[in-house]
Amino acid sequence: MSPGSRGSAPHPGRKVERGDEPRRLVVWVLLVLGGATALGLIATVQAYFGMLGMPSREPMSFWKMTKYWLPDYYLWAGLAPVILWLGRRFPLERRHWARNLALHVAAAGVLLLVELLLSCGIIAIIAMIPPKYSGFWGYYLAVARGYFLWGLIIYMFILAAGLAYQNYRRLREHEVEAADLRGRVVEAQLRALKMQLHPHFLFNTLHSIGSLVRTGERDRALGMLAGLGDLLRYSLENEERQEAPLQEEMEFLRRYLEVEQMRFSDRLRVRFDVHEEALLASVPNMILQPLVENAIRHGVSPHAGSREVTVGACRLDGLLRLKVEDDGPLPPAGWKPNEESGVGLRNVRERLARMYGDEARLHVGPGTRAGVVSVIELPWTRWREAS
Repeated sequence: MSPGSRGSAPHPGRKVERGDEPRRLVVWVLLVLGGATALGLIATVQAYFGMLGMPSREPMSFWKMTKYWLPDYYLWAGLAPVILWLGRRFPLERRHWARNLALHVAAAGVLLLVELLLSCGIIAIIAMIPPKYSGFWGYYLAVARGYFLWGLIIYMFILAAGLAYQNYRRLREHEVEAADLRGRVVEAQLRALKMQLHPHFLFNTLHSIGSLVRTGERDRALGMLAGLGDLLRYSLENEERQEAPLQEEMEFLRRYLEVEQMRFSDRLRVRFDVHEEALLASVPNMILQPLVENAIRHGVSPHAGSREVTVGACRLDGLLRLKVEDDGPLPPAGWKPNEESGVGLRNVRERLARMYGDEARLHVGPGTRAGVVSVIELPWTRWREAS
């Protein structure tokens, strides 16, 4: 994958590992209990200060009031999974919202009666029923009459929270799926661009071998054929990989240039000017070969005499700078490399754009005194085998 997509973090749409399930359950229980406690204490504080403003009523201590309020919210916390399941089973969607809303109101009524029965039972045990009520059922009916609307609000609040969370999860899953799809499309496009270079390079090398055979230079032709086999083996072994350490890229270039030197004999000289630190960098696989091929085709092949191709690499702050230059004649006046570049250079630009966006660039232009210089600048990233 490209650096832009490297190191992707786990996302909500991923499959939960079995070892994560108990941890997530504990976190969920703690969050629910914490939320119920917070809401219960808020309700207790509100009721306590409301009671202080009514001098006709007998004051009750704050901690005694918590015995009446907290159990109620803990019971709703226990009923939350049932409400969330009902929300998934009968969603409030457009087609059946009226019917499902009526079902939820009915379910809220049933759950409220059960919750109040349990709540009143707990209060009867730990806090005692106030003497003004005629026993347990008198207290239960009085609480049910005054509490029904608030209980319906709590039910709908839990239902809405579950619906909001489901929508959030669904949105996140769609975002992850879309990002994954975009990544797969970009990877497929990069692979297609990369594969366009293979026939181009293969055709040129086979054409050179054919020329050597026709001129009777069979030993050189066999040497080139063996070198071509090594290059094709490397290409096939790394077909799926979009990145490689610069050290591997340089080894591949040495093999490629050995083949080209067999073709041009003493007309081609090669020089490497690569800083040792740069060899640790991560680069797009086979990104330099088209630049070297371009330098040989325009700076060496059409001209008589010995020519030199230099390959350089160094680190400049947060950038990796790769350079290929030849000492052939300067290009003619009005030369526009962007318009006259072949398949190789166009693919290099496209790969850099897709992998790094605006953070990388390729510049091709005349050298200071001779030839053509091609420079790639891309973000410095240290190679890691898992990337």
